[in-house]
Amino acid sequence: MAESARTFLKRFLGFSIGPLVSSIIGFFTVPVTTWFIMPDEFGKASMYALASTFLAMVIFMGMDQAFAREFHARTDKKSLYFNAVLIPLVLSVIAGFFIIVFYKPFSMLLYASVQLDAMIMLAVSLPVSVFYRFNLLLIRMQERARLYSLLNILDRVFGFIFLMLFIFLYEKSFKSIVLANFCSYISISAINVALTSDYFKKGVHIDKALLKVLIKFGLPLIPTSLLAWVFESMDRIAMRQWSDFTQIGLYSGAFKIVTVLQLFSSAFNTFWAPTVYRWYETNVEKDLFHKVSTVLFGMMSICFAFIVLFRNIIIMLLSKSYAGSAILVPFLIYIPIMYTTSETTGMGIGFTRKTSYSIIVSGVSAGINFIGNYLLVPKYGALGACISTAVSYMVFFWVKTMISRKLWWKFNLKAYIVNSAFMGVYSFLTLFTNNFFLELPLALMILVYNYPSIKYLWAVAFNKKLRRQE
Repeated sequence: MAESARTFLKRFLGFSIGPLVSSIIGFFTVPVTTWFIMPDEFGKASMYALASTFLAMVIFMGMDQAFAREFHARTDKKSLYFNAVLIPLVLSVIAGFFIIVFYKPFSMLLYASVQLDAMIMLAVSLPVSVFYRFNLLLIRMQERARLYSLLNILDRVFGFIFLMLFIFLYEKSFKSIVLANFCSYISISAINVALTSDYFKKGVHIDKALLKVLIKFGLPLIPTSLLAWVFESMDRIAMRQWSDFTQIGLYSGAFKIVTVLQLFSSAFNTFWAPTVYRWYETNVEKDLFHKVSTVLFGMMSICFAFIVLFRNIIIMLLSKSYAGSAILVPFLIYIPIMYTTSETTGMGIGFTRKTSYSIIVSGVSAGINFIGNYLLVPKYGALGACISTAVSYMVFFWVKTMISRKLWWKFNLKAYIVNSAFMGVYSFLTLFTNNFFLELPLALMILVYNYPSIKYLWAVAFNKKLRRQE
């Protein structure tokens, strides 16, 4: 084994400091935001984020994932960085130009009103996002955990400060949220560029052979990314079409609660990408991949159980106008759990460089999500969107996992099947009961089943004797 379980955990915790502190800051940011920003305005901010995510997926063309895949396989890191950044940067400028020229129809589509200032911020943020993404990715791949965590903390701190300023000095609308995020984005990007300035020195050139390799890896990810965006955003698109901004706002409020676990997921994914490719290149025994995956799924299943169990208490962090968000939490929490776990069970697609299979994964999931939203959103609003999202993310996980097993290694599925069943039963139970004591036995069953994962992490953390794991 290339490294011990204890070393693995230590490096993961290094990457987790940032998201952990960020989540604490988020506990202050979420209530303040919901107290001063009404659900309909919150919904408009969500539409801005939706558009930003879509445009990012288009302009990156999978080059960021190609950069991560090739990082440990290439000696000339500067050339790799330059060539990977080139295409997204050009596309971001082109996209920004069209957004400003056609700001009126774009603005009406997103907000049902003309918002020139919001569209300008969206256009300017695109080229900034290229450096933001690649520079953070560079720090990740270098496994500079403390620096990465520090940048995450600064991002949240800047965001909170700017939000307070704009809410109290500007206006209590979605524009304050957008403007705060934009200013924080610019600030962190400037720091990132300063920290990685060595990669901007002269001496690199366009490497056609390298570009070909990067494009070959990233090109199949373009339709995959678009399908993934449809899959991930269908709920808000459906609510925009068949519901109203208030329902989008309630959805977004519930998602803010789920974001706490999402931050953990972000920390793990940040740490996992450079680690797993390094393990693969150094021929680490396959059982280690499976151990990490099963322990991760077990711990996230426990988090699921207790967040759902205490959802009514947690939702009290929000303003009373968001009280209806509590029923949405059990289904939205599928997003970080299923996506994060799929990053450990679906690595066979990346290892074999057969990224075209990702089209199948995203296509099937997007199709399920579209059908679910079409049937449920007109009648049930945000709840219908959340149920559809939960089902589609479960499908996403299982399709990606089964394809990976076919391409790479047929690991044992028992733990994934049992935990998936527990979460499915628990989620739909909440539709018919809202009683803490009726739900408690099921939460405890999930805890008991995943006790080996807790025991293993405890042993690793406190250097207890491990059998066959190290």
